[in-house]
Amino acid sequence: MRRMTQRALFGGFSLLALVLTTGCGDEDIEGASEREAIAVTTAPVVLRDLESRLETVGRVVSENAPMLASEVNARVVAVHTEEGDAVAAGQLLLEQDETAFALAQREAEAAIEGLKVSIANEQRRVARYRDLKTTNAMSQERLDDAEAKLAADRAALTAAEARLDIARDRLEKARLLAPFDAVVERRYVSVGDYARTGEPLLSLVDTQSLRAELPFPETIAHWLQVGQDVRLASPVAPGLTIEATLDAIRPQVGSLNRAVVAIANVRNPGPWRPDATIEAEVIVDRRPSSLVVPSAALVDRPAGRVVYVLDGTDRVRQQLVEQGERLNGTTEILSGLEAGQTVVNEGAHYLSDGALVQVREGS
Repeated sequence: MRRMTQRALFGGFSLLALVLTTGCGDEDIEGASEREAIAVTTAPVVLRDLESRLETVGRVVSENAPMLASEVNARVVAVHTEEGDAVAAGQLLLEQDETAFALAQREAEAAIEGLKVSIANEQRRVARYRDLKTTNAMSQERLDDAEAKLAADRAALTAAEARLDIARDRLEKARLLAPFDAVVERRYVSVGDYARTGEPLLSLVDTQSLRAELPFPETIAHWLQVGQDVRLASPVAPGLTIEATLDAIRPQVGSLNRAVVAIANVRNPGPWRPDATIEAEVIVDRRPSSLVVPSAALVDRPAGRVVYVLDGTDRVRQQLVEQGERLNGTTEILSGLEAGQTVVNEGAHYLSDGALVQVREGS
């Protein structure tokens, strides 16, 4: 009984071996070999000009945003502009009562005319007294008095001329003019208000001369330098980007946010508004003709950071590389590759040195 069982088991193993041997022909071995190929996509190693950029979000402010105050004590008699109005340099914005200043001007002008007449008379008298003094027909005392009176009139004339200049200056300052092209931000007075010297009348905003204030963490402040190129864009004008340069870097670190502020002075490209958000990219370095591959092509292996170079049409070779900067889905390669080589992009993580691959169409 035991011998029959052994024979049966031996016969079963022999039959199984025969079936397996019969089912593994040349075609099946070749099919198994094809199934080992890993589907991948590839990308060329290309040369590209690269930029190292620092990005931040800041704000754009007006270079000139003065609050125009009253320079005389006078009542407001006319306001020629409203909040939001665009005004041109030299445009009349507001008028204050000129009556007192006009009267002071007339008074000074009259005093000047009287003094000029008096001075002319005194000059003739002094000349006559000097002639008489040569013949001793005139005492020295009377000559001295006449010369003193002439000097006093001349001094009074100088004072009257100064009073005239003051009156004219006050007359001019009673008419408020726009110092530059701007937009009226706020009006503080109305017709009938009495404005004293120093009290606010209007505030203006220069919407053309702007300043981009760009904060950066203090840890990267050493990358910033005056003169670096910067690209600026604002949400108030989608799709509009302008280029400028850094004009200044504030010497102090912000006490609250520990930030360094870089400044770029710009002209308004049109639709920007003061105090709007500004998005900036400062170009801190440019590297022409740098080798670049897709970032997905780089894989960490025990040997280090590697890529898989297509060797022929269906095999890859593992290549150790030195990585540079990562920019927008690509990575700079400092060493290990040459322009024109082809590396595996998608599927690189599944490969090893010498692996069999099948390149998908469209890669």
